[in-house]
Amino acid sequence: MIESWPAPAMGKAPRVRASSMPGSLVDLAASGVDMVVWARDVPPVWHETLETCALPDGCITLAGTLDEVTLALRRPDLRRRYPAFLVEDVAQTAALVATLAVCTSLTVMLGDPAAWPGADPLPAARLRALCCYGAGTVDWVSGRVGGCDLVSSISPYALAFVPAWGEAHVAWRFARLRERAVGLEIVAG
Repeated sequence: MIESWPAPAMGKAPRVRASSMPGSLVDLAASGVDMVVWARDVPPVWHETLETCALPDGCITLAGTLDEVTLALRRPDLRRRYPAFLVEDVAQTAALVATLAVCTSLTVMLGDPAAWPGADPLPAARLRALCCYGAGTVDWVSGRVGGCDLVSSISPYALAFVPAWGEAHVAWRFARLRERAVGLEIVAG
């Protein structure tokens, strides 16, 4: 487990807990945590597949209940756009987010990190999950020193969970390291 608790001199930066263990997600219920990162290990074939497949430009948005989003992810046109492992992981992550947020209404955005819209603050009682598959990261401002933002990142394939009930706004963005990246954002509420 890694914890990042910013010093008061660095401003109102988010408090982050990260672990490679899925049990770390229970930290979302703890007060005083603004983001929980699950730095999961993924099969090598995920990396290999994204290095060789053609990825589409732009982003797609799916919205509705968990069942509606799951059905949309099963559409043949969507399955032709993305590798099967990625579509399945998005479906499982959407179900996890719906469970953690105790909510059935979801918005799922999936696509090229370079085409991503900006990050907005979350309304109350919502949870946001972020992941960058392949050659990209999720970055956030983790404080300020000397008038400059300090930026922290999570590794590709890690899942970041940002609860709206956290005290500090998490100013995040996707960073594409190379062409082979797919961003995922799931908002529950």
